[in-house]
Amino acid sequence: MAATIEQLNAAQLGRHAFNVFLFLGRHRTGARLIYRALELDPHNAEALRCLSDLLDAEGTEVFSGVVLEYALAESTGLSQKECETLDDLRFLAKWSWGFSRHKSGEPHLSQEAFSDRSQFVVDEERYKEFLAQVVEPAGSLTRAFESAHTLCGAMAGFLVHDGHAGKAGIEESLHPERFEKTTAYEEWCRTSTEELDALEVARREQSSAQ
Repeated sequence: MAATIEQLNAAQLGRHAFNVFLFLGRHRTGARLIYRALELDPHNAEALRCLSDLLDAEGTEVFSGVVLEYALAESTGLSQKECETLDDLRFLAKWSWGFSRHKSGEPHLSQEAFSDRSQFVVDEERYKEFLAQVVEPAGSLTRAFESAHTLCGAMAGFLVHDGHAGKAGIEESLHPERFEKTTAYEEWCRTSTEELDALEVARREQSSAQ
């Protein structure tokens, strides 16, 4: 018999969120899993990675960057292996967001090119200014992460602004206290994990076939 969402811990939720990205791409179910996982454990590496991926889209890239910076902060306490994975993602993100260029001048790079960081010139000052768009008004990196988590909750349909309802602008996520949970949150937590379990089976089968 399948479990229910509320019975899963943060690690299990993070695993399912990553599966959703693998098979479905950016999806509301992924946002829901990420929101719940980070509510239970704001230091879960896989959920943080998924949140950064979710927000890596036009208009929300800065929140994606904030999540990576928060995840890589010493206070988060991630393992060395987890940090290495997230740091690689951050390095790739800096290039994709235009804060880094390859010395060859080539605009289209293979994955292998990113293994030699010495061949890149990174504009760290401009990257810091980019992050400051959220970190400064939020007041701290932790508060900025909470804003990203709030944005995820709104995307998931779990949070609604107490003044603008579903029409709140992205900037409102800088004020998490202005949001409240919808009834959809508790209802979803009581649903079965059957579909998520099926994706996990598919992932394992795919891994075995490779």
